[in-house]
Amino acid sequence: GLQLQLTSSFWLDRFLNASRHASFVFPCNAMGGGASKYVAKHDALLEEHGKQIAQLREQLAAQKLQPHAANTDLHPTALACQGSAPAKVGILTAGGLAPCLSSAIGGLIERYTETSPSTEILLYIGGYKGLLLGHSVPVTPAARKTASALHLHGGSPIGNSRVKLANVKDCVKRGYVKEGQDPRQVAADQLKRDGIEVLHTIGGDDTNLAAADLARFLGENGYDLTVIGLPKTIDNDVYPIRQSLGAWTAAEEGAKFFSNVVYEHSCNPRMLIVHEVMGRDCGYLTAATAKHYREKLRSKGMVPGLGLHAEKLDVHAVYIPEMPFDIHAEADRLKAIMDTVGNVNIFVSEGAGVKSIVAEMEAKGLDIPKDAFGHVKLDAVNVGEWFGSEFSKLLNSEKVMVQKSGYYARSARANPSDISLIKSCVDLSVNCAQSRTSGVIGHDEDANGVLRAIEFERIKGGKPFDTSQQWFKEMISDITSPTRQFPPTGQNCAALSTYTPQLPIGLALPRKVALLTAGGLAPCLSSAVGGLIERYNELYPSVEIICYLGGFKGLLLGDSVPVTGEVRRRAGLLHLHGGSPIGNSRVKLTNVADCVTRGLTSEGEDPQQKAANQLVKDNVDILHTIGGDDTNTAAADLASYLQQNSYNLTVIGLPKTIDNDVYPLRQTLGAYTAAEEGAKYFSNVVYEHSCNPKMLIVHEVMGRGCGYLTAATARIYRESLRAKANNPAVMNMKSLDIHAVFIPEMPVNIHAEAARLREIMNECDCVSIFLSEGAGINDIISEKEARGESLPRDAFGHVKLDKVKPGEWFGKQFAAMIGAEKVLVQKSGYYSRSAPANAEDLRLIKSCTDHAVEAALRLEPGVIGHDEDRGNVLRSIEFDRIKGGKPFDIQQAWFQEMLSQIGQKMEYQESVHVAFGNVDDVSVRINSLVHVSSSSLFLH
Repeated sequence: GLQLQLTSSFWLDRFLNASRHASFVFPCNAMGGGASKYVAKHDALLEEHGKQIAQLREQLAAQKLQPHAANTDLHPTALACQGSAPAKVGILTAGGLAPCLSSAIGGLIERYTETSPSTEILLYIGGYKGLLLGHSVPVTPAARKTASALHLHGGSPIGNSRVKLANVKDCVKRGYVKEGQDPRQVAADQLKRDGIEVLHTIGGDDTNLAAADLARFLGENGYDLTVIGLPKTIDNDVYPIRQSLGAWTAAEEGAKFFSNVVYEHSCNPRMLIVHEVMGRDCGYLTAATAKHYREKLRSKGMVPGLGLHAEKLDVHAVYIPEMPFDIHAEADRLKAIMDTVGNVNIFVSEGAGVKSIVAEMEAKGLDIPKDAFGHVKLDAVNVGEWFGSEFSKLLNSEKVMVQKSGYYARSARANPSDISLIKSCVDLSVNCAQSRTSGVIGHDEDANGVLRAIEFERIKGGKPFDTSQQWFKEMISDITSPTRQFPPTGQNCAALSTYTPQLPIGLALPRKVALLTAGGLAPCLSSAVGGLIERYNELYPSVEIICYLGGFKGLLLGDSVPVTGEVRRRAGLLHLHGGSPIGNSRVKLTNVADCVTRGLTSEGEDPQQKAANQLVKDNVDILHTIGGDDTNTAAADLASYLQQNSYNLTVIGLPKTIDNDVYPLRQTLGAYTAAEEGAKYFSNVVYEHSCNPKMLIVHEVMGRGCGYLTAATARIYRESLRAKANNPAVMNMKSLDIHAVFIPEMPVNIHAEAARLREIMNECDCVSIFLSEGAGINDIISEKEARGESLPRDAFGHVKLDKVKPGEWFGKQFAAMIGAEKVLVQKSGYYSRSAPANAEDLRLIKSCTDHAVEAALRLEPGVIGHDEDRGNVLRSIEFDRIKGGKPFDIQQAWFQEMLSQIGQKMEYQESVHVAFGNVDDVSVRINSLVHVSSSSLFLH
């Protein structure tokens, strides 16, 4: 039943080519003896096709059909054979970032090089800003040869800017045009001077409509310009385009982001996590991100017997602009989940409920800033914070975390699905350039999804997400269905076997082993719990094991679960997860007042005594603690207390900390992974510099008193950057590098560094700083307390660094001194620390858990690790030698070499003073827009 309407030899050639390369897929059950009939059918089809082709050739020859416009309206690719290659084309990217810009530029360069290598290509730097200012670079032969490297990068190698040519006042204010000049005329004159025949614009609806308007303006003034747009937006909200470039990748990256941070719930009871996803008016990205995440979650094995349920990790609510909701009805539903599961995870579009929030803010007399296109700046509204605040009160949450994946998701490089879509679109773009067909390239939903150049007058933003799609309805139905009640955990910790091994003289199996994790998260807790269970089960399967839930909190409350046979069989799955399956808490047994305040002990009750009584009651003689120095020394104090009261308890610690700051341990568990994850995080967000001129990015890394994690993260990032192919003719790789590393172990001469960084800003148009959250912290705390600010502290007396905001402080300081127009502070801490262990940490964890079980049989207390004072031998290190606060060794050769390469000095002998402007004009993006209230930041 093959029917073709052929209007030119072009279509016939296309058909011939398709037939020549047709592939036929045989059903699996058709292979073998039955395959021959399918081969015969294939041959018969080819013979029939051959007859049809011969007849069509005769018809075309007889009619002598010539291509003409009326015939080619069916598909713009039919026009490709009619025109000649343009002599010169221009390319620009504009608007916000999406994971397609770099790849689309690379694809256009590749396609022109393949099909019309004589066409000159000019790249406008910084979008319409570059066009107005005449800033451009030609694509050289060297750039053409390495164009494929652009597929490996996010952002835009030629830079973006948010400029609306019709907004004359804004263009004048920014210095792009002079008073009295028409931006369209300035842009048109530049295109004429450059001899541009075809302009490729890669952006959203605003970008492409601005280009179409510019083309009309030029046409009215006697200059013929073909404008061909590529639809870039992670919101997928452009009429009538089925799928915009970059949206698939952004959803996948957002899902990856939440796959880490979701485990933060294991660090706090009754935790509410709000995952804010970009999407002003369209909920596509939020919905697609939730879908990707849940599909990824379903592929992970669970260990329900330890409380590692899919329900804990699932998405419990999705709020998007297209769906109204009753907050009180939703709160009732979510509270039931909180009461059953112990945590709630919400996905919310940044535009969900924004009209109501803005109205509420304006009613309070607050000024809502808007961008050049008149859009409300959503970081000023802070939707995620609003949802977190409102729901936390209704759900009785103990802790709320708002995590925004937007910059991480939108600045990634294109994934394979988007690469394929980009390839199809850029190939058609070049065909349209040859035929001088203007429009935006996309699959036209009003034309049965055909890929074509869609007329500009039909392009419009604001397309809502279709909530009637079957997959979305099924997902919402699944999410909102009643949470199942968990079956009760096993009533005993009977092992899989009663087998008792023959042990050497002097060794004996413990009666019962207990495990607990405590302190902050690190990418080792789940794996360490799994490793201990696996080791006991493979060597000593008769040993009973219990796990205290929530660390020392669970011990005080007698809240534990047995490690049943089912748990033992599934223990290996714990290596796939981050966080702690049995939960953490920050409880210090010697802080009596805090324990009473939390309801863990009664007034007048000794927490150590209560914990000791519980261990005795549970018949525990081996306690494995997985935590930092505070956790393990607290456990040692508890063992000493019990020994004084004639109860023998052996405590064996595993050293967990991403700071790698415990004496005398060479390497703590989880630190390798945290550094690698932080580097991955920055590998995305670094491309944000291409979205704004004069951009300062501060990457704040965890590390209160030790700079190890910041230094190691910088090192891994720079190694990955060096391994990445690039296009030096188009890209400035120095702009992707790190330009400063500030850690607690090194004094910061802020004026000398500002002088150095200002030169880099002038050269690269951006500066990237890696900052330990503890760098300069004492000075910042002193300054804040001197102003009368009260800074809260945790149970261990540490100032809560999220209240100090060192990244914001440093961002404000440097912004005013180096001339930054925009400051972005990105914190990778929660993303990094909640990840599953990487290969290097898994190896270290395996060595330590195996040794911990051996130490248990020898009744040998201590913290398992490679002892730096004993030749780095793996052993049980005595508790009295365990101490936190080990500084990072800044004299290491690799660190000194890194500083030298980026041009940073450890000390500056000369006296430098840098003048700075009014920091009131600098905005800092962290989780919300922050305006500096004082311009007197430097008093000395």
